Amino acid sequence: MNITAPRIKALLAPVLSILVIGSGIALADSGDKIETSYEVNVGGLTVLDIEYSSEITASGYRSKASIETKGMANIFSDYSLRMVAAGALAGSRSSPLQYKSRSEKKDKEKTFDLKWSHGVLSAVDRQAAKNPEIQAEIDSALTANVTDPLTAIFRIGTLPGGNPCQAAHRIFDGKEVFDLRFSFKQEAVLDDSFPGAYHGKAFECRATYVPVAGRYAVKFRKRNEEPPSYKVWLAPVGEDASGGLRLVPVRATGRLDGMKFEAYANRVKIDGRPFNKMSATEN
Repeated sequence: MNITAPRIKALLAPVLSILVIGSGIALADSGDKIETSYEVNVGGLTVLDIEYSSEITASGYRSKASIETKGMANIFSDYSLRMVAAGALAGSRSSPLQYKSRSEKKDKEKTFDLKWSHGVLSAVDRQAAKNPEIQAEIDSALTANVTDPLTAIFRIGTLPGGNPCQAAHRIFDGKEVFDLRFSFKQEAVLDDSFPGAYHGKAFECRATYVPVAGRYAVKFRKRNEEPPSYKVWLAPVGEDASGGLRLVPVRATGRLDGMKFEAYANRVKIDGRPFNKMSATEN
């Protein structure tokens, strides 16, 4: 199997967004902390490790995530990515304040630093695209509601009927602009035949990744393909202060660049307590 650097890089944005974006579906009580880790397998090989955590305080929220290539993927890519984000909370509304990312590949480092003022992107510290047409397209795609990959997790709400995954988000990571669109499919049960730390009730959703602006978006349009869609399963871990569901993504599947991938949570902690087997328990 040919796991090349472009294939690994193609995995990063959609898989990370699909997995971590569900972790803040309902805003938690002050001080609540969620910690998760995931394995991503492609063609039977583990190629990525993902770590994610978020914490909400009285003044706002902080999130961080990391991605590392693993196993055979290191031979072709040896890629790592670190992200941190912070923002303010007002009722059920989140407003991003800052997002930073740093990626490393074969001793080459790229950093992005984004800042928002009153919920509007106000400063972008990154290298401009070499192609001025691509840069102009990126600038025009930065709409007023654009957010970063980590803050987006606080932008998903639950419907009155309790169905999750009814949302769409415009996301900018400093290099690419993309839309991530969620739709609810059905309730499901993940039994012991599924890998990972969680087995029990889950919500099956569909996530569609739509490239909007950037180098990848240009290549995507030239191929004239349909936006890729993935399945993601969210597990209920409790309720917030208002009675809304709190959900954590525990599994995702789909195809990327013609290759089947499966991602699953191998660790979930809520306020330091392991979460698995239908309910939050302290082991």
